[in-house]
Amino acid sequence: MGSNRRRRRRQQGSDSEGSPPQRPTSTTPGWRDTLESWGGFTVVGSLAIAVLFIIALVALNLPGSGTGGGDYVPIERAQVTDRVEGDPPVSGRIEGNPSAPVRIIVFEDFQCPFCKLFTDDRAPLIVADFVETGIASIEFHHMAFIGPESIAAAAASECANDQNRFWDYHDLLFLRQGRENAGVFSTGNLKDFARELQAEFSDFDLDEFDQCVDSGRNRSLVEQATDEAGALGVNSTPTLWINGQIMGNPSDYESLRTIIETAAATAAN
Repeated sequence: MGSNRRRRRRQQGSDSEGSPPQRPTSTTPGWRDTLESWGGFTVVGSLAIAVLFIIALVALNLPGSGTGGGDYVPIERAQVTDRVEGDPPVSGRIEGNPSAPVRIIVFEDFQCPFCKLFTDDRAPLIVADFVETGIASIEFHHMAFIGPESIAAAAASECANDQNRFWDYHDLLFLRQGRENAGVFSTGNLKDFARELQAEFSDFDLDEFDQCVDSGRNRSLVEQATDEAGALGVNSTPTLWINGQIMGNPSDYESLRTIIETAAATAAN
């Protein structure tokens, strides 16, 4: 961010002392004659405003401009940490005990801003209240429908999943989320995110990850998962599927908590 500063210079002059005044050849300064020939202040001012508007519009729509642009800016430390004793078990895209009485499936798109809100705000509460206590498991399903970068990010997450680092890469993708299809999830950036992972987890194989991304081998898996989600009636993200029933995305956590508790009570009977 920055600010533009403008400076004006006024040039003043005076007639030489003792010199007789010279009659101007025109009653209008030269710059004003030119301005009037272009249509006057009103026309020139309107043209200047239009040009500035077009420049601003182009700049805002260039990849890499604005929040979450395509230019990758590394952070000192990825917001991912190794799992510690007592954390829920992780297996692929499932967090928690797969045999828990409540199975929560979340359909998400890595470019979806509401999915980021869910990941940042509600998912930790679900994990603390229900996953860590063994009541529920939470499972991520792809619904990559916003654009090409949705599919690219989802396919890259499956490359991380091949090394059982899906959730860590999942967190990085949402951490880095920016404007949709603006270059945030370019191939280069997706590989850079993996380097943040490798800095945290030394056993993460970057060569294997890069080859997986370059090959595009997981794209068909993501496309198939997205088609299956649509066939189930999922038409927005995030959508929750709790014990076989679509619950959408409840407006507040207390409503969601009640739904999960009801599902747990039903499963117990």
